[in-house]
Amino acid sequence: MKDKIALGLYVFCVILLTSVHNIEFFLIFIVLLFILANKDFFKILKKTLTAIFLFNFFVSLFYIIYAIFNTLPWKDYLILINLRVFSITFLTFLFIQKVNLFKALSFSKTLTFILVLSYSQILTFKKYLLDFKLALRSRILYKPNLKDKYNFTSSLFYFFLNKSISNSKEISQAMKSRGFFND
Repeated sequence: MKDKIALGLYVFCVILLTSVHNIEFFLIFIVLLFILANKDFFKILKKTLTAIFLFNFFVSLFYIIYAIFNTLPWKDYLILINLRVFSITFLTFLFIQKVNLFKALSFSKTLTFILVLSYSQILTFKKYLLDFKLALRSRILYKPNLKDKYNFTSSLFYFFLNKSISNSKEISQAMKSRGFFND
C-alpha cells in the first residue's frame, strides 16, 4: 500500500513541477528532496547530474544564443527550466531508489506485465553491455585509441539497435497472442 501511495504522490509531484513557474518553489522543493534522499543523497545527485548534464548544457547554450539574437530575456527562464529538469530527474531517481515498482503497479496486471517486460530488457541489455566491455578489455593489451573507441561504440550501437528491433517484434507478437492488442 505504501508503494501505491508513493506512486500517486510521485505522479502528483511531477504534474505539480511541470505546472509551477516559480524559482523559489523549485529551490525549496529541491532542498526537501535532498532531505528525503538522506543517506542516498550523493548517489542520487551523481546519477541526476550525469543524466542531465550534457542535454541541459546544449539546450541552455542554444537557448542563450537564440535569446541574445532575438533580444529576449533569458536568465530567469533558463534557471527555471534547469531547476525543473533537475528536480524532476532527482525526484525520479529518488522514487526508483525508495519504491518497489512491482508493488506500486500491482493494481494493474497489464502495467505489471509491461514492467516485467521492460525490466527484463534492461537487465539483459545491462548484461550485454558488461559482456562487451569485458570482451574489449580482455582482447586489447594496450589502452584503446580514439579510433578503437569509436569502432567499439558504433558496433555497440548497431548491436543494441538490432537487438531492440528484434526483441520488440518478439514482445509484440507475445503480447498480441495474449490478447493485449485489440486489432
